[in-house]
Amino acid sequence: MNGYWFLFRRFSRALWFLPALFCVSALIVVALAYLSAGFFPEGLEESAIPITVSADALRNILSIVASSMLTVAVFALSTLVNLLTSAAQTGSPRAVPLFSGNRAARTTISVFIGAFLFSIIGIIGLSSGIYTLGGRLILFIATLFVVFAVVWALIRWVREISVVGRVVEMTSRLEDATLQALNRLGRDGLYGCSEGEGAPIGHEVAAGSVGFVQHFDPHALQDLAEDKGLVIHVRVRPGDYVDHAAIIAVVVGEADEAVLNAIRGDFIIGEERTFDSDPGFGFLVLADVARRALSPGVNDPSTANHVLTVQTRLLANWARKEKEEERKDPPYPRIRFVPVSPERLLDEAFRPISYEAASAAPDVQQALVRGLTSLARVSPDAFERAAATLAKDFMARAGSEGSHEPDIVALRKLAAGLTGGTERPRPSTSSG
Repeated sequence: MNGYWFLFRRFSRALWFLPALFCVSALIVVALAYLSAGFFPEGLEESAIPITVSADALRNILSIVASSMLTVAVFALSTLVNLLTSAAQTGSPRAVPLFSGNRAARTTISVFIGAFLFSIIGIIGLSSGIYTLGGRLILFIATLFVVFAVVWALIRWVREISVVGRVVEMTSRLEDATLQALNRLGRDGLYGCSEGEGAPIGHEVAAGSVGFVQHFDPHALQDLAEDKGLVIHVRVRPGDYVDHAAIIAVVVGEADEAVLNAIRGDFIIGEERTFDSDPGFGFLVLADVARRALSPGVNDPSTANHVLTVQTRLLANWARKEKEEERKDPPYPRIRFVPVSPERLLDEAFRPISYEAASAAPDVQQALVRGLTSLARVSPDAFERAAATLAKDFMARAGSEGSHEPDIVALRKLAAGLTGGTERPRPSTSSG
């Protein structure tokens, strides 16, 4: 994904972007209605057109739309804020941008605000008498379209507020965002680059700022490398924390300071991680939802079980894909990248949940072990070793925090296929 497109996607997801765009569109439509007078004959009479539109009738229609849309827009914004607050409290604050940046919500609010501005400008124009008969006809037709758009937006808004804030809807949107990031990563974990190993010797490019790597543009790096005859070794991945001295790339070949600065500019470093190119962040936010569900204040083990199923499905489907990047000519052959290992993704997905699950209800513990077992069975090459390591760590944690011996024994039996059945039952602590 191009770096400029990445920035535009982030910019366009702002809650104010679409309303501003609709407001500009409303101004353009009203202006066109005024300028359209030149397309009609000067002596045009009302009997010559099929519909007669008086200025007073049109002003009344626009007044109704303006007064109602102002109220509806304020109500919609306040409802959205309340729903986002609820979503942050029941799920994870990191997932809120997936709702506030949702196109359905932004489009609906944009229609309300755009219709309000369209009506206000139309009323001002009618009151000042700037519209001819032809201009009023065009303004009336545009008003009909606006009314239909408002009705459609109201129906869509009712559907939107019925799902925003629900945990299942949150996990669904998190799953979609993580899946898109996994697709950009590719099955081989290279983002379309060539695999690079070892410690290359060349010009080092430092990050120059503190934050998280949000995105890097392999296409721009490839063009620069071809133009200058370079090989660029990318040393970080989206989601990594860097500081001023952190090395984000090593350039093999002749490169001056301008080239190094251009390479540094193809990396986007921000204050927090994002979903676009960082699947690990999606897994961590999903884990946050599960951990909050397991907290004593929420006590919702079913949500934790659901999240574990989602995590398992994402990793299993990604691991089963063919290694499409393993071909003779990768898209970016001059960009070398250390593959993102499946073990790292598994660790980001399951380990945070294992902390709370160790002392949670037995069904949550079994769901976690069941997910690890499924991944080891579906793709042993990718996950078997990492799943076994995590399962052993989780069993040790659960054994030390568990209070009911039969539950611990049942969990050990479930994990025997992963851990090799080496765990011995915990000695009984009864004082009888």
